[in-house]
Amino acid sequence: MPDSPTNIDLSALNLDQTQLRAIEQLLNKIELLIKQDSVTAETYIYKLNNEIIQLKNQKSRANSGMVPASIHELKTAFQIHLGIIKAQEHQSISSHLLIFYAVECGLKRIWLIRRGLKGTDEIHDQTMLTKDGHNLGRWVKELRLPATIIGKYPDYDKIPRFHLAKDGSIHDLKQSHQVWRYGIEIKPEDESNLVEWLKSVCSWIEENINLRR
Repeated sequence: MPDSPTNIDLSALNLDQTQLRAIEQLLNKIELLIKQDSVTAETYIYKLNNEIIQLKNQKSRANSGMVPASIHELKTAFQIHLGIIKAQEHQSISSHLLIFYAVECGLKRIWLIRRGLKGTDEIHDQTMLTKDGHNLGRWVKELRLPATIIGKYPDYDKIPRFHLAKDGSIHDLKQSHQVWRYGIEIKPEDESNLVEWLKSVCSWIEENINLRR
């Protein structure tokens, strides 16, 4: 038995006359299409739903306060961050933080190029930025980096995790930038493995940063 339609209290939405007329026109068109051809009506509703999703995403981007970055800016940022790291004689937590952001910029650049997008403001799934903007684990999986770097599906056991020195608690890769930013100490062996993994991803990015596929 199909689910009952959700009741919407229009009076609680504080809609103005223009919005009410638009809803009325949409309902009239859908009713007419259903009478003429149910398949046409379904197609129309599907397209309308997609338009609503896109508008919601645009509103979300406008209200998020995030500054969009173009593919060219992401490439420049990757090269600058990595250039500074390579020029340093001695590595520090600041260096580690910089290589994290280099990887983030490079991965996002490649992800956008592969989808024919010109900047982060064109990403429809805003969780890629709002929720997972620093979640490198998601980005490397999305880009399907070699198993030699991330491990095999579904475990991806080569994506590193790490322990804090102060209490031994274990944390995911996406939290490493917070730890370095706030000067929280990671167990030395874990930190070394983490940095080496980030460097291996940087090498992959350098090889792929201008490729469409």
